[in-house]
Amino acid sequence: MPRRRPDHVHEFRISFSDFERAKINRLEQTAIANVALDATTDVLKAAGMALGGGGALLAAFVLLKWKAPDIIADVQEKANDVFDAVIDGVLPGTPAEDRRAAQAFAVRRGEIAKREATFCAFSSEKYDAQECSNTQQAKDQYFAELNAFRSMLRDRYSAGERAAIYAGLGDINPDFVEGDSTMSYDDYIKAGWSAFWSSR
Repeated sequence: MPRRRPDHVHEFRISFSDFERAKINRLEQTAIANVALDATTDVLKAAGMALGGGGALLAAFVLLKWKAPDIIADVQEKANDVFDAVIDGVLPGTPAEDRRAAQAFAVRRGEIAKREATFCAFSSEKYDAQECSNTQQAKDQYFAELNAFRSMLRDRYSAGERAAIYAGLGDINPDFVEGDSTMSYDDYIKAGWSAFWSSR
């Protein structure tokens, strides 16, 4: 049912003296300070949670490094396998045999690194002097074979072709990590792509 319009309008005023006005101003300032304090408290809570989470993550990493250092090497190896699969899809071996040999060197390097992390780190629970010695001998043999492989590639291929062979394989690439012949990362990628496109 509709309402009737009012016939009369009454207006009431409340007048405050200086004392009441001062009290209201103080209440308003307190409310503003509380809003700022709440915002600061929320930021500090978030920062504390982030620091606590980071500390817990660091503690978990230290425990993992101490109790199971080979797990870290396993994760790195799996990540390298995924990366190799992606690289193989984009850059099918150029030439295929030497790329596969370079990949085999990268896999061996990962296995040696895993054994070093497991048996040669004093902080490892699985530290073993004899196994560490065997690992060091395998590492010496690996580097002797790797240097022979690098020489063969250096004699047989141009820098661009070597970049395509070594693409994504990390520190086994001498053109990427050695002193005077170091290529910038951009030059390395460009050389890999140019060798890829010229082989098509």
